[in-house]
Amino acid sequence: MRPSSCDISPHRQGTGAAFTAGLGFAAVLLAGSLLWAGPQDRPKAAGRPHDAEQGRTIFNGKGLCSTCHGIDGHRDRLPPQLSAHIRENIERLTPAPPDLRRADTLTSTTDKERFEIIRHGHLRTAMYPLSQATLSDEDIRALLPYLASIRGTLSRTVPTPEPVSPLRGDAAQGRQLFHELGGCAICHGIEGHLDRRPPISKDLAQRLDALPAPPADLRNPAALKAENDEDRFLSIKRGHPGTAMYPKTLLRDEDIRDLVAYLATLRDGGR
Repeated sequence: MRPSSCDISPHRQGTGAAFTAGLGFAAVLLAGSLLWAGPQDRPKAAGRPHDAEQGRTIFNGKGLCSTCHGIDGHRDRLPPQLSAHIRENIERLTPAPPDLRRADTLTSTTDKERFEIIRHGHLRTAMYPLSQATLSDEDIRALLPYLASIRGTLSRTVPTPEPVSPLRGDAAQGRQLFHELGGCAICHGIEGHLDRRPPISKDLAQRLDALPAPPADLRNPAALKAENDEDRFLSIKRGHPGTAMYPKTLLRDEDIRDLVAYLATLRDGGR
């Protein structure tokens, strides 16, 4: 919805990368991310109903949504104050911003999903994460009925989140990500065995040993705090503040679903 990263189009790393090369890259990321302590925000239950006009003001104003999606969601009506450079960048976006007025082309099906995309962004698109200073949770909740109104599905109040459906992924792909780009094996061990670390530097090993919150034993379901696959998905995507589990911004949502599927095999004894 915003222009700051409109000329950035990330792409997925090749899944055939060498095991050691993937670990080396992940180790560099981890070494600079231990004890990440960024904020972790989750959508709270709406305190009161919002009307569409309130969200419209945010959409066309401080939310900057109209910069990419067009005034009132009309993609052919970009704000007149945009520079020629920004307009050119928006026209070249791949993928292009979705048409918010065509419900049949939108992939998000719940307001909970829409909230998460607005707050945390959408990988491999120009939708980047927003801080609380830019838009508060209350601002984002106010956007939801307006988005419903331009889809033609306005409800009187922001609906409560729908029940979580199981996340489906490819465990084989998840295993490769676990040991390569995801960097999971560096902390959690090869195949989830905490005592089987991959080749890492002595300095990094010492830092891991000194962690105040040791990595979780992914093979011991009784020791894990996540209650369901959605919790696991969010833990990987957004990280755990105060621990070495930092947000995995290089992974697509599809990648994280694959990792969640692989984690299930570890809890089942690695079968």
